[in-house]
Amino acid sequence: MGSRMILTATFSSKRVAPSFLAPNFRSYVHDVTQEKGVVMNITTTARHYDLPPSLKDYSEGKVLNLKKYFDHIVTAHIIFSLEKYRQRVEITLHVNGKDFISLQESEDMYLSVDRAIGKLEEQLKRYGGRLKRRKKAQGLGEVSGAVEGE
Repeated sequence: MGSRMILTATFSSKRVAPSFLAPNFRSYVHDVTQEKGVVMNITTTARHYDLPPSLKDYSEGKVLNLKKYFDHIVTAHIIFSLEKYRQRVEITLHVNGKDFISLQESEDMYLSVDRAIGKLEEQLKRYGGRLKRRKKAQGLGEVSGAVEGE
């Protein structure tokens, strides 16, 4: 029982351990505060193996860097799973009213994290561009409506 608590003390995170979960399922919640006072809640889950602290730090750092593509990321859930030679990473981002999901699988966990982050970067860039185009179109509609009304 004490060996499961090592990562909790190392990262000063809150451990989430519902009683119905399998003993090889570990989940940690980590609140990260940015300089603007915006809080992103990052949950890290390891399935079927113990998560090394270096991999946890690496993945959380990569997820934090996604803030430069879109500011309003509320939560991030990173799931690491190991099945024989397949090492999977699933990252789910919750942005105000929308979820972005990336699932990558390879023989190296760090490579899976990098590929998943790359896919999320593309998704966030597209979504931000869409929002900007909509906002710009709404602004132009109001101006043209005012001209027609006069």
